[in-house]
Amino acid sequence: MDISLFRSIACQYDSLRFTRSVDMMNVISQQIEDQVLQHRLAVDFYAGFQRFSNFPEQLRRYSRLGAICRRVYVFGIPDCEPPSIQGVEFIELSPTSALAQEWFLFVDTPEFWATLVAKEAEDQAALSGRNYDGLWSYDEAVIDRISLLMSQVMETMYRPVKERHYSQQYMHIAEINSRMLGLIEQTEKVSQRRWQQLRTLHGISDISSSSPSKLLQSAAVILQSVFGASGVAVSFKLDNDYYTVPVLTGEANGKGRKIPLGNGISGQVMCQGRLVQIRDTNQRSEVDVLMPTAKSLIAAPIVCRKISGAIMVGASESHQWDDEDAKTLLAIAKVIAVQFEQILAKSNSFNGRNKSDSMVGEAL
Repeated sequence: MDISLFRSIACQYDSLRFTRSVDMMNVISQQIEDQVLQHRLAVDFYAGFQRFSNFPEQLRRYSRLGAICRRVYVFGIPDCEPPSIQGVEFIELSPTSALAQEWFLFVDTPEFWATLVAKEAEDQAALSGRNYDGLWSYDEAVIDRISLLMSQVMETMYRPVKERHYSQQYMHIAEINSRMLGLIEQTEKVSQRRWQQLRTLHGISDISSSSPSKLLQSAAVILQSVFGASGVAVSFKLDNDYYTVPVLTGEANGKGRKIPLGNGISGQVMCQGRLVQIRDTNQRSEVDVLMPTAKSLIAAPIVCRKISGAIMVGASESHQWDDEDAKTLLAIAKVIAVQFEQILAKSNSFNGRNKSDSMVGEAL
């Protein structure tokens, strides 16, 4: 069976995909490797090098990983004799296998989970230099899928992680974000918009609060002040028919109202469980119920436990948000969901409750 990690997840998680240069792919790879090295994580570490001849440049780094990890698995076409390194096992791939065409890293433990899966972009004529089409993700669904596929590649029994420690994962993500911000400060090649996106993500990752309402309010303020939203709305589903809006900032209205799920972009996101982006609201027949004056909108789902919510940002100009902004808001929504999950887990008031409206009412 010819297994392709990229092909198996690229279409299903299209909203997470990006196109990056070789230099940026190296930076992302090093962030994941550095987190394992700095915290001396005893993990099973999987890395696809495409060819063994690509490995010598990483010899010292992977010698360190081999000394720390339970096992390091390096995949590639055996176009040269690989070195003998304690703790590192080289997995030979056929030149015709799909996996031999992919650049990937993967780690999955209860304390830290991350993956990078990419394939060289096919339309090189339209791109400058070598570029890769791929995903860099901490998403549990993506991780679980890669873990299942990797067990098939290794011909071992699939053993999913049953309990994840979100506080540890949050710490790892915050550290990686911090390092990425440091790298951005050192280069003039990154646009001011990308800088704002990462500053926003890092700021929200860095929020520390024991109160759901304070967490959401702080996140909304950051989205307005750093991300540049003219309005921010955080909504939660009450039941199968209605949702409510506990947090608003800027040019948004409807706080505390009980709104039918069929009204507004936020209700659409909660029903469909996916990101929605409106580049120009003037092309729509109706205005949004929460942000009637917004010219462009992005809304992303917040999903944790039995709570379903949405976070929406509006802009005063049409076409203000691009695809990178949309991906950033989706990542922010997932960070908020993880933090929200941690707060709910610590609250005894939710024990025995099954209705989402009770949970939202207690939390907010």
